[in-house]
Amino acid sequence: MANSILIYAFSNQWATNISRRVLSELQNNLKSSDITFLPIHYHPKSFFKKHIEFNNYSLIIGLGDFFGKTDKIRLETITHNVYGENSIYPFSPINLEISLPPLDCLDTRIFTVGEHMGKYNCNWLAYSTELYIQQYSPNTRQLFFHLPKTQKATILANQIITMFKNNSILPYS
Repeated sequence: MANSILIYAFSNQWATNISRRVLSELQNNLKSSDITFLPIHYHPKSFFKKHIEFNNYSLIIGLGDFFGKTDKIRLETITHNVYGENSIYPFSPINLEISLPPLDCLDTRIFTVGEHMGKYNCNWLAYSTELYIQQYSPNTRQLFFHLPKTQKATILANQIITMFKNNSILPYS
């Protein structure tokens, strides 16, 4: 799995939330045996243990629903050691910078940069993934997008694919 890519999305029980719908659109448009597309239907700890820990991806991309109002895709850059009111991992760093791939082209009409992922599932998984990357897989890169609920999934997927192509993120872009 050294050159493989994981794209995951948090999903509600009906698979109708925006991140799950964008995952489906990406899966329909990015045809490659190097990319694994997975929805998360349960607590992120189980997903992390099964699909991230002890797997060697070159890139891990997460999709989550933005809680709040925005029309832009939010690229998260920092994750925090907090889940609800507790630490995710006691005695671990308070904040971790997400190990982004090089991004030279980011259209600020479409994307905004975020530094706080919230305190729940998206943050839990991004923090656990980043801590794992820093400790065991330093060549892996991570991207996390919080998606606006007010946009169409097809449009968001196309905007993300365009960003991938403009930054040569995917091996065949």
